[in-house]
Amino acid sequence: HAGGDATGAEISRALVEAVRARGIPTIENALVLDLLTDADGHTAGVSLHVMGEGQHDGVGAVHAPAVVLATGGMGQVFSATTNPSVSTGDGVALALRAGAEVSDLEFVQFHPTVLFLGTDAEGQQPLVSEAVRGEGAHLVDADGVRFMVGQHELAELAPRDIVAKGIMRRMQEKGADHMFLDARHFGAEMWENRFPTILAACRAHGIDPVTEPIPIAPAAHYASGGVRTDRHGRTTVPGLYACGEVACTGVHGANRLASNSLLEGLVYAERIADDIVAQHAENTLHARVPAPVTPSGPPTHPLLPAEARFAIQRVMTEGAGVLRSASSLSEAAAQLARIHAEAAGALAEHGKTAEPGVDTWETTNLLCVARVLVAAAQRREETRGCHWREDHADRDDAAWRRHIVVRLNPDRTLAAHTTETHDFPPTRPSPQEQ
Repeated sequence: HAGGDATGAEISRALVEAVRARGIPTIENALVLDLLTDADGHTAGVSLHVMGEGQHDGVGAVHAPAVVLATGGMGQVFSATTNPSVSTGDGVALALRAGAEVSDLEFVQFHPTVLFLGTDAEGQQPLVSEAVRGEGAHLVDADGVRFMVGQHELAELAPRDIVAKGIMRRMQEKGADHMFLDARHFGAEMWENRFPTILAACRAHGIDPVTEPIPIAPAAHYASGGVRTDRHGRTTVPGLYACGEVACTGVHGANRLASNSLLEGLVYAERIADDIVAQHAENTLHARVPAPVTPSGPPTHPLLPAEARFAIQRVMTEGAGVLRSASSLSEAAAQLARIHAEAAGALAEHGKTAEPGVDTWETTNLLCVARVLVAAAQRREETRGCHWREDHADRDDAAWRRHIVVRLNPDRTLAAHTTETHDFPPTRPSPQEQ
């Protein structure tokens, strides 16, 4: 940890300082829309939506022979998440549209202790670090009973998926929408010195951990799956790389260990940089980029209205959250199909889609990754890591010690297959590696 309990802020500060010190050009307030490819299918850059300040928003492009996706996660696909509002799976969605393969999207880690802000709360919610439990905080129900005792030998310090499932089951037993984290015995001095950020977040919402238990519930935290890469961050699209939470490198398996994502990002960022220097030293496009095509008719695929975002989040939380089953996933798939059909019907009837903009593009990306996540979760008929099937509670290594890979067909239907091996990397090694 750094800065007390503000590690993320310290990392961001150091990165921003490094970028500024080297004079690296940046385009801020921009949303990447899609990958540009040349006639040979090689990466040629990206299209951008630049959010203007005092000007009408515009769409532009940046041409480059290599593109690195470092767009983070997709936690906003669920109603409650520790992820910021921009974590809408944009990198996974644009990679799919570009023809890249994604893998292991069913493995979503839910952090067990996130500040519960009410049943109507949606989007990013404050995380109560497991370090609080590590210092001796207790998980209790409304009656003060420590329900994790007896469920696992480590009780509150069990792995995240075990604790999240334990909380969800206790909530079901009690008909409650949250449990509590009791750390009143820490005292004011320890809270103020050890966990100042968490203390401030709780107090900002009218909760004082010094004098009362903290209401908590599980929330989406990290996606172990993503765009498939090899050991150098290369995806299945030439010239496209992925790093960090948007990527599926295989190092997290079915359940990421705390802090390993930072190490993964550091290692793969360096490997990607080295590979780009070796493969694209001249910084020239692989081939001539085709001129933009002027649309000759209405769009063929609909943009979703911004309000559909909340419908998607509710569907995913109810059907593909911590506890899953064939029936819940089937219902989720049907509801997602209905949301898409409504937008497609409006497009067919009126010849137009939702007004282009950040909210509609992000919502459309959310639907894309939600469909893939549900399809993968339906296919994996076992419990493994942070993927828990109530109707298949055991791990089945004979049938499922392998990866589920999904790609998008030209008509936007999904093509899924299961690998014959659990080995990584999933992409063909380069000649120098063979």
